[in-house]
Amino acid sequence: MSENYLSKLTLRRDAASVAPLIEVLNPAAPGARVNVDHKLLWTVMPENTRSGPAGPDTGRRSAFLWRRDSDEGHFYMLGPQPVTDTPFFHVETRPFAPALVAGDRLAFDLRANATIDRKIGADDAGKAVRQRVDVAMDLMKKEKEAAGGGKGWYAPRRQALAETAAEAWLQCQGTANGFRLEALHLDAYRTQMVPRGDRGKARFGVLDLQGVLTVTDPEAFLNRLVAGFGRAKAFGCGLMLIRRSG
Repeated sequence: MSENYLSKLTLRRDAASVAPLIEVLNPAAPGARVNVDHKLLWTVMPENTRSGPAGPDTGRRSAFLWRRDSDEGHFYMLGPQPVTDTPFFHVETRPFAPALVAGDRLAFDLRANATIDRKIGADDAGKAVRQRVDVAMDLMKKEKEAAGGGKGWYAPRRQALAETAAEAWLQCQGTANGFRLEALHLDAYRTQMVPRGDRGKARFGVLDLQGVLTVTDPEAFLNRLVAGFGRAKAFGCGLMLIRRSG
């Protein structure tokens, strides 16, 4: 595994070069903000980083993982060592090399676009046509159909069903990636809309999750941490922050 760094970046809101641009660099609209954030974080990537800002993530390995931590311009990033000579950010960084063994209990914080592969039909040759769908919306649609629900059915059940879907998804992630889920709390579930120029908007579900897990295979777990969880990594999803739990 190549060396990775966990970095905290804080937007220099009062710097002479940044202050006049703060409304551009930190827009109020959430969708526009995600696009700007990703492009802005690329400014601290070293020159040898292999690719630049991209559109909607396809699940491939990203050059770095990131998430916005507050509306005030605080970010976490996991990936190459960022440059510190930047007019935009105050950068704090350290090597990411947690010493983990099987049985370690960790508290985690994860923002994820969790999807599942579903058959949605067949082509003219009879071959299955499949699509990645949001796990929370997938479960809600199934439950609504089973209950014969009408208009307004989702609202009182949205949070509970999203948490149920998130738990099932994360349990599967654990089986494949070296950990066992012990506890989970859904802080929020929302639909994110991101402008895509003349291609309209990208729309995807975002789960904000906190919980506790037990490491079962340290190498597999660390590999998944640096690769990220789920999709939409270009848009601030996939980074799991961890800390020791008693």
